[in-house]
Amino acid sequence: MSKRPTPKKDPVDALRVLRPAVTLALLMGLMWLTFRAVDPSFGDGRLAIFAGFVLLAASAAGTVASAVGLPRITGFIVIGIIAGPSLLGLLPSEAVVELELIDDFAMALIALLAGGELQLKSLRPQAKTIGLTTLVITGIVWVGVALAIVAVSPLVPFLDELPLGGTVAVALLLGVWAANSSPDLTVAVIEERHAEGPLAEIILGVTIVKDVLVIVLFTLTLALVTPLLDPGQPFSAEALVTLAVEIGGSLVLGAAMGWVFSQYLGGKGTDARSPFATFLFAYLMIVLVLQFHFELLLTGVAAGFVIENLSPAGEKMIQGIRSVAVVIFAFFFTVAGARLDLGAVTDFWLVASVIILTRLWFTRLGAMKGTAWSGAGAHVARYSWMGLISQGGVSLGLVLVVQENFEALGSEVLALAMAVILGNILAGPVLLARALSAEEVEEEARAEEAATA
Repeated sequence: MSKRPTPKKDPVDALRVLRPAVTLALLMGLMWLTFRAVDPSFGDGRLAIFAGFVLLAASAAGTVASAVGLPRITGFIVIGIIAGPSLLGLLPSEAVVELELIDDFAMALIALLAGGELQLKSLRPQAKTIGLTTLVITGIVWVGVALAIVAVSPLVPFLDELPLGGTVAVALLLGVWAANSSPDLTVAVIEERHAEGPLAEIILGVTIVKDVLVIVLFTLTLALVTPLLDPGQPFSAEALVTLAVEIGGSLVLGAAMGWVFSQYLGGKGTDARSPFATFLFAYLMIVLVLQFHFELLLTGVAAGFVIENLSPAGEKMIQGIRSVAVVIFAFFFTVAGARLDLGAVTDFWLVASVIILTRLWFTRLGAMKGTAWSGAGAHVARYSWMGLISQGGVSLGLVLVVQENFEALGSEVLALAMAVILGNILAGPVLLARALSAEEVEEEARAEEAATA
């Protein structure tokens, strides 16, 4: 990773919290009054007003979160939850759906940014640690969470009604699903903290590789357990072929588009390209991904990786995305928060708490074992698990597949997963920020010791 200055934090004072909090309250009050007085359709530019509200409110919420020592991303998510359909309804379900295109555009830029952070010269020394840690965490979390779900199944009505085979099938699906982490949240916190070094590289590398591995294992498991959940649906290898095409096609498309764009960017002596070229590139990527039914995150990561490592001017493109990253993150994570269903927390808070704590414990165990066995430094083994707790869009997308395949049962699984995601999407960024802060403190202490030696 390229060197970036670490921002210094000012002491927390009441005015730094009060000013943006008052601004946020005024914005939400104005929004509520405005849309009580107008027709609830999305005509006459109402959707544009929604988008503007999202950005303004997220900016104020991020400032409040930062002032009290939390990641800005946490403020974005919380304001999305509060303003979303589950609470105040300032962002109704229809608005969230209408904003999906802008949301996809933000995801494409985040994916390019994630791929751009994966520099070969930095990753080569960490390849063993990333690979081994990914495998160990995935295996341990899968088994541990699956056993925990079977153990608490009598407390969950829809699981208690299933035969043992059906309960085990759901447990296996949610077990491998729980091993997933959120690349988008991870990138956002690393960018906000301007983090660099082995810990940030390993956390991001493990998160992205594990994301691909969990998608593969989840789809494979779904195909294998389908007869247990619905005897009328025999095992079909068609799902595995579709998965191979989807993942392989995403990576090939991303790499090919990245290579073409790297040629356009040129070398170090080439004149800087307009930022609009990058935005157009991201939009084209979305169109092609939708056309071929590929994974946007994987396509964007592959493209960003190729651009960063093949074009000497690739870093300029990544820096251009970073320059607008705050706006991208504000919109993306506020809308993500608005999508969360708080009703699921009421229905499944107990079992969701068990899954969250079990997942956290086994993630910590797997990360400590994997990094230790690979010979990573002591601080990496101590803190890396804290960067692997977040869950986000991919996690939600996987359980939506279950809902599509099994209707009534899938709706219950989705509600339980929503409750788990809510806990992890709030706790994950905070834990990652603390891990990166702890590494900064240790690095400063080591530098002081070296200076005085």
